[in-house]
Amino acid sequence: RHAAISVAGCGAAPAARPPCMGADLDTDQRYADCAVGGKALRLRTDFPRVSPLSRVLHYPVTGDLDGWPRGLHLQYLFYPVSAQALVNRAMARYRAGYYLSAIEDLDQALNFNPVSADAFYARGRIYLLLRRPRQAVRDLDQAWRLTGGRTDIAYQRANALRQTGRFARALRDYDEVLRRSPGHAGAHVNRGAVLQRLGFFTRAEVDYDAALEENAGDRAARYNRALLKIRMGQFAAAQRDLDVLAARGRRDPQLLSHRAWTMAALGEREAALDEYEKLLARFPDDATALIGRGRILSMGGDHQAAIVDFNHALRVSPADEEGHLARGQASAALGRWEEALGDLDTAIRIAPDRADSYASRAEVLHQMGRDADSQADREKAAKLRARAPDR
Repeated sequence: RHAAISVAGCGAAPAARPPCMGADLDTDQRYADCAVGGKALRLRTDFPRVSPLSRVLHYPVTGDLDGWPRGLHLQYLFYPVSAQALVNRAMARYRAGYYLSAIEDLDQALNFNPVSADAFYARGRIYLLLRRPRQAVRDLDQAWRLTGGRTDIAYQRANALRQTGRFARALRDYDEVLRRSPGHAGAHVNRGAVLQRLGFFTRAEVDYDAALEENAGDRAARYNRALLKIRMGQFAAAQRDLDVLAARGRRDPQLLSHRAWTMAALGEREAALDEYEKLLARFPDDATALIGRGRILSMGGDHQAAIVDFNHALRVSPADEEGHLARGQASAALGRWEEALGDLDTAIRIAPDRADSYASRAEVLHQMGRDADSQADREKAAKLRARAPDR
């Protein structure tokens, strides 16, 4: 009762068995080649007529994009074109890394069926992966309405909202996810990151701790907690978390840079500088390491050498708020008020809710005789600290 199928575009295969079937799907490369070559699949005229209802019953629809059996994507390709067939071919292409082709399929699926929650959800996830969060939010809003509100949609929408900077809405979605699923480690980590970004450090720490209780091996939770401890001045605690991550094999330059910074903060300045020298010998353009070494040099009074590092870091990463803040503070220490003011203005434009930037600019404005502006910045810094007392 099975259809005889001929397939073009998937390479040569024995005549007894068409390619892209059975054992040919056992390797990832064969699967990718066949899945993304879906347009080359041709049906012979003896393919049976199957009603939409029997298609749905035979291959039930699921919202879990990571749970599809490998062969199921390709089996869908052998049916006449429908919204669901396009959704599932899109998922095959998504898994193979062909994101734009997957979006084209989902666009077509929504032309066939404008109320396909699966298509909106899938396209929203791909937009999120491509860092197009506004489009992701639009699609996930539609999927949310069409399904009556699913937990997985709320989680992905919160992640997209976080990327757009709409933190209040993102927090509401994370709260809803955790109300329904209190053990959702990803929601704890990401809500903690939003709270940390807003300056609510104690609440962020609670979320990171909860995520690590659910999964002690959660690297994102441990790393974020280490960065939080650094911001809170708890350097010994930060170093413990960073040491755990390093022992588990994480050796990326950002982690090593933060680890060196905690060493300096704990009084091991020379050892920290040695670590930065080794790190920058391997990664000479790492902005985090350059800023870290520059801050240690500035702490030791060598502000000019620090500015050289900050200049290098900002050539690599021009929108780094930490780099502009650090260079502004070093310029202020040398009495270069105009240069300091320019950097502090930029740091505030990039991150307008960071209290220490306003406090530093207030001091520079005072030195320049602009006392009214200086007072306004002091009041702004005080308001931010009152709103987020951990900042």
